[in-house]
Amino acid sequence: MNRSDGSLVSSSSGVFYPYQHQDFYAMDSLFLSPQKQEEIWDFQSVSQVDLGFLGFLTLRGFLRESLSLPKLQVRGFSKHWKTYLAKVNFLGNRIPWESQEFIPNLVSDPMVPELAFGGKGHWTNEFHWERQNKETTSVFFSATNKQSEGDVAISDLMKDFLYYSQTNHYLERAYIRKENSSYLYLNAKESNPRVFFRENPTDLPEFLFLVAELKTKTSTHSN
Repeated sequence: MNRSDGSLVSSSSGVFYPYQHQDFYAMDSLFLSPQKQEEIWDFQSVSQVDLGFLGFLTLRGFLRESLSLPKLQVRGFSKHWKTYLAKVNFLGNRIPWESQEFIPNLVSDPMVPELAFGGKGHWTNEFHWERQNKETTSVFFSATNKQSEGDVAISDLMKDFLYYSQTNHYLERAYIRKENSSYLYLNAKESNPRVFFRENPTDLPEFLFLVAELKTKTSTHSN
């Protein structure tokens, strides 16, 4: 078995082994790879909480739901993952995947992110999540089951997202994905973001996905 790229898939068992990194393209290749009838995702090599991995995992779960495939199973969560998922009651938000290990809910109600974009009626399923960690905010947005006619432009989502984010943050990096293409945005603190476009068609149903990292703007006061 070859695990040199960290994306081993056993054809018989459908077990996936992601590993810790910061490469959105690598996450894309793994989490948007061909679906298996039954899937187990082993997170033992992803020890730290990362919204990129959480977002792509959740997107895959919603795509499997669109394809009427069984819920994917997740195992191997570290103590950091279990603590985070429990504190924010993440699994209490109609998540389209299941943990094979018990994760208690430490809050009475699901947390509601402050996210405020999307919701234009293009998609039946839209899911927003954000995580604040000191001076950084991580965000992901997943949309599946398209219900409007015509194309849904990535530029519209990015415009809404930048309007939301620029009040108190600047964009560190973002990755937007459709079923046939992707855009990678890099650091826009002092200038316009660098944008990298890639055509990357899949056999998946139509979807729209965004994952982004934001830095809090530093306040300055004049005497």
